Amino acid sequence: MKKNISFLILCFFTQFVVFQVNAQNSIDTFKVESKSLQETRTIKVALPFGYDYSIKTYPIVVVLDNQLLFSTTTALINQLSSTSRMPESIIVTIIEGDKHRAYYSPNLYDNIKNRNYGYGNHQDELTHFLSDELLPELEDRYRIANFRTLIGFSPSSVFALHTFSKNQDLFQAYIALAAGNIIDDGYTKGTNLIDEIEKSSINNKSNYKFLYIVSGGKDVEDQPDIDDNIKNFNKRLSKLNSSKLKTKAEVIKGEEHTDVVLPGLIAAFDFIFPKEKWIINYQNLISKSGNAKENINKFYNELSDDYGIDIYPNMDRLYSMSCVKNIGRSLIGQKRVDEAVELYQYWTELYPISHLAYSYLGRAQRVNNDFKAAKKSYEKAIEVVKSDDLQVYTIEYQKVLEEINKELKN
Repeated sequence: MKKNISFLILCFFTQFVVFQVNAQNSIDTFKVESKSLQETRTIKVALPFGYDYSIKTYPIVVVLDNQLLFSTTTALINQLSSTSRMPESIIVTIIEGDKHRAYYSPNLYDNIKNRNYGYGNHQDELTHFLSDELLPELEDRYRIANFRTLIGFSPSSVFALHTFSKNQDLFQAYIALAAGNIIDDGYTKGTNLIDEIEKSSINNKSNYKFLYIVSGGKDVEDQPDIDDNIKNFNKRLSKLNSSKLKTKAEVIKGEEHTDVVLPGLIAAFDFIFPKEKWIINYQNLISKSGNAKENINKFYNELSDDYGIDIYPNMDRLYSMSCVKNIGRSLIGQKRVDEAVELYQYWTELYPISHLAYSYLGRAQRVNNDFKAAKKSYEKAIEVVKSDDLQVYTIEYQKVLEEINKELKN
């Protein structure tokens, strides 16, 4: 009993400090000498919390508007993934170059105003940059799962919609923000992107394609045709929606052209990763008959099958029982210590360079009176934590290790 109480107190004491240390994105930057764009472009990458400690693979999200979308998208994905609403992801953006972002979008014909957009029409250059240079470079540098999302806003959403129509397999999910007016315009007068999107959707032979289009209600007030475009799109594309293809267009009332970005992103991610499918209650899973780890993995295996990538349980989450760390403590409280040990062992397998994973495993092993195994786990925790120069943990773990050595002697 005393060991259980000590275990819970220590967990509570260190939890906030752990969050402060680990809950930070690691931001990488690197340059690509692009033959496609004929210039050097700087790439910025936000890696999820704990990336350096894990062996997991991660979906990537490419945002085409660095200044407007990168920070917002990164923060939102952090929040949603930390609450098990979507997978942890790598967010990527292309720093602005000499050319305006509209330079790389198709010069569509505006069927309402009877004129061309005036965009650069160099979409093929950006397409080749993404397919031949950026995506292969990202795959070389990072552990990437085969689920890629492309996000564009206004001019860059033209490129996103074009890519869905012409190079659909380049990404699995497409988000076009402030784009309700665009879908009724086309490459030539009298044509429109709805036709192109419908045609490419009919020919879709692969799984896991998502397309989400949104506009703000204030845009509709100025351009009433947007409402008709949205209705027409949903009427035609809904007939093609299936397990292989999911599309949706909508208007978010009350939002201005730029203000639609945040609610639009929230709605888009909820469309791609619907909460009724993703929200998990670990307590319910471990209360079912059978083994705790097997029940949890069954839930995530089904998600993995739906998206065609490996999706993993949330190991460490502040202020919630919905993570493996906390559910292990619950199992210990229920005298299901062997199952807690098994869960924490799984944590160390996914995060082999996480001192926290080894310390929790060691604590559970100690409660289970497996002092030799607990000693090894704490020794590994100390080894890992010294490499990160986290002195506060070194002192704490060494103190626990001394207690375990005394218990071994007894």
